[in-house]
Amino acid sequence: MRTEIVLVVLRRGGHICIARRSEVVATGRGLWSVVTGYLESGAEPLAQAVQELEEELGVGSADARLVRTLSPIPLTSNLSGKHFLVHPFLFDGGAECDVVINWEHTEYAWVEPARLAESDCVAWQRDIVAALLNPLM
Repeated sequence: MRTEIVLVVLRRGGHICIARRSEVVATGRGLWSVVTGYLESGAEPLAQAVQELEEELGVGSADARLVRTLSPIPLTSNLSGKHFLVHPFLFDGGAECDVVINWEHTEYAWVEPARLAESDCVAWQRDIVAALLNPLM
Protein backbone atom coordinates (compact mmCIF):
# COMPACT_ATOMS: atom_id res chain seq x y z
CA MET A 1 0.00 0.00 0.00
CA ARG A 2 1.24 3.48 -0.87
CA THR A 3 0.93 6.50 1.39
CA GLU A 4 -0.14 9.51 -0.64
CA ILE A 5 1.53 12.86 -0.01
CA VAL A 6 1.57 16.29 -1.62
CA LEU A 7 4.75 18.20 -2.43
CA VAL A 8 4.31 21.95 -2.86
CA VAL A 9 6.90 24.34 -4.26
CA LEU A 10 6.39 28.06 -3.70
CA ARG A 11 8.36 30.13 -6.21
CA ARG A 12 9.01 33.87 -6.26
CA GLY A 13 11.08 35.13 -9.14
CA GLY A 14 13.91 32.66 -9.66
CA HIS A 15 13.88 31.43 -6.07
CA ILE A 16 11.93 28.81 -4.17
CA CYS A 17 10.94 28.82 -0.51
CA ILE A 18 12.44 26.11 1.68
CA ALA A 19 12.04 25.68 5.42
CA ARG A 20 14.13 23.85 8.02
CA ARG A 21 12.17 20.99 9.61
CA SER A 22 11.84 21.31 13.38
CA GLU A 23 12.84 18.65 15.91
CA VAL A 24 9.19 17.87 16.74
CA VAL A 25 8.20 16.54 13.30
CA ALA A 26 8.23 12.83 12.48
CA THR A 27 10.58 12.93 9.47
CA GLY A 28 13.41 15.02 8.10
CA ARG A 29 14.28 16.70 11.41
CA GLY A 30 16.77 19.55 10.91
CA LEU A 31 16.71 19.26 7.12
CA TRP A 32 15.62 21.92 4.64
CA SER A 33 12.49 21.03 2.70
CA VAL A 34 9.79 22.35 0.41
CA VAL A 35 6.24 22.00 1.74
CA THR A 36 4.98 18.43 2.07
CA GLY A 37 2.03 16.80 3.75
CA TYR A 38 0.00 13.62 3.91
CA LEU A 39 -3.06 13.46 1.69
CA GLU A 40 -5.91 13.22 4.17
CA SER A 41 -8.61 10.61 3.59
CA GLY A 42 -11.13 11.82 1.01
CA ALA A 43 -9.18 14.99 0.21
CA GLU A 44 -8.38 16.08 -3.33
CA PRO A 45 -4.62 16.51 -3.88
CA LEU A 46 -4.90 20.17 -5.00
CA ALA A 47 -7.07 21.09 -2.02
CA GLN A 48 -4.55 19.37 0.30
CA ALA A 49 -1.67 21.24 -1.38
CA VAL A 50 -3.41 24.58 -0.83
CA GLN A 51 -4.09 23.65 2.81
CA GLU A 52 -0.46 22.63 3.44
CA LEU A 53 0.82 25.85 1.86
CA GLU A 54 -1.37 27.87 4.18
CA GLU A 55 -0.62 25.80 7.30
CA GLU A 56 3.16 25.52 6.88
CA LEU A 57 4.05 28.86 5.24
CA GLY A 58 1.01 31.01 6.03
CA VAL A 59 0.44 31.62 2.31
CA GLY A 60 -3.21 31.67 1.28
CA SER A 61 -4.68 31.06 -2.15
CA ALA A 62 -5.01 34.83 -2.70
CA ASP A 63 -1.20 35.13 -2.42
CA ALA A 64 -0.18 32.21 -4.63
CA ARG A 65 -1.18 31.06 -8.10
CA LEU A 66 -1.06 27.44 -9.24
CA VAL A 67 1.39 27.19 -12.15
CA ARG A 68 1.91 23.48 -12.75
CA THR A 69 1.18 20.01 -11.50
CA LEU A 70 2.76 16.71 -12.43
CA SER A 71 1.21 13.27 -12.59
CA PRO A 72 1.60 11.42 -9.28
CA ILE A 73 5.08 9.96 -8.82
CA PRO A 74 5.65 6.62 -7.04
CA LEU A 75 8.53 6.69 -4.58
CA THR A 76 10.06 4.20 -2.16
CA SER A 77 11.99 5.41 0.88
CA ASN A 78 15.58 4.14 0.99
CA LEU A 79 15.50 4.45 4.78
CA SER A 80 12.17 2.86 5.70
CA GLY A 81 11.23 0.91 2.57
CA LYS A 82 7.79 2.56 2.71
CA HIS A 83 5.98 3.25 -0.55
CA PHE A 84 4.62 6.70 -1.36
CA LEU A 85 2.66 8.36 -4.14
CA VAL A 86 3.75 12.00 -4.46
CA HIS A 87 1.38 14.62 -5.91
CA PRO A 88 3.63 17.57 -7.00
CA PHE A 89 2.43 21.19 -7.29
CA LEU A 90 4.16 24.45 -8.23
CA PHE A 91 2.76 27.80 -7.08
CA ASP A 92 4.01 31.30 -7.87
CA GLY A 93 3.89 33.79 -5.05
CA GLY A 94 3.68 37.46 -5.87
CA ALA A 95 5.93 40.21 -4.53
CA GLU A 96 3.46 40.65 -1.64
CA CYS A 97 3.74 36.98 -0.67
CA ASP A 98 4.81 36.95 2.99
CA VAL A 99 5.86 33.68 4.63
CA VAL A 100 4.97 32.89 8.25
CA ILE A 101 6.16 29.41 9.24
CA ASN A 102 4.35 27.16 11.72
CA TRP A 103 5.66 24.76 14.39
CA GLU A 104 6.84 22.27 11.76
CA HIS A 105 9.75 24.56 10.85
CA THR A 106 12.35 26.69 12.61
CA GLU A 107 13.34 29.03 9.76
CA TYR A 108 12.82 29.60 6.06
CA ALA A 109 14.78 30.96 3.11
CA TRP A 110 14.28 31.94 -0.53
CA VAL A 111 16.95 30.03 -2.44
CA GLU A 112 18.09 29.00 -5.89
CA PRO A 113 16.53 25.61 -6.72
CA ALA A 114 20.03 24.07 -6.94
CA ARG A 115 20.22 24.52 -3.13
CA LEU A 116 18.17 21.30 -2.80
CA ALA A 117 21.26 19.33 -3.89
CA GLU A 118 23.02 20.18 -0.61
CA SER A 119 23.38 17.47 2.04
CA ASP A 120 21.24 19.36 4.58
CA CYS A 121 18.15 19.12 2.34
CA VAL A 122 15.59 16.31 2.01
CA ALA A 123 17.24 14.36 -0.83
CA TRP A 124 14.21 12.79 -2.51
CA GLN A 125 12.67 16.19 -3.28
CA ARG A 126 15.41 17.45 -5.62
CA ASP A 127 14.40 15.58 -8.80
CA ILE A 128 10.68 16.19 -8.34
CA VAL A 129 11.23 19.93 -7.79
CA ALA A 130 13.49 20.06 -10.86
CA ALA A 131 10.78 18.40 -12.95
CA LEU A 132 8.20 20.95 -11.73
CA LEU A 133 10.48 23.87 -12.53
CA ASN A 134 11.73 22.51 -15.88
CA PRO A 135 8.74 21.09 -17.75
CA LEU A 136 10.87 20.08 -20.77
CA MET A 137 12.96 17.60 -18.79
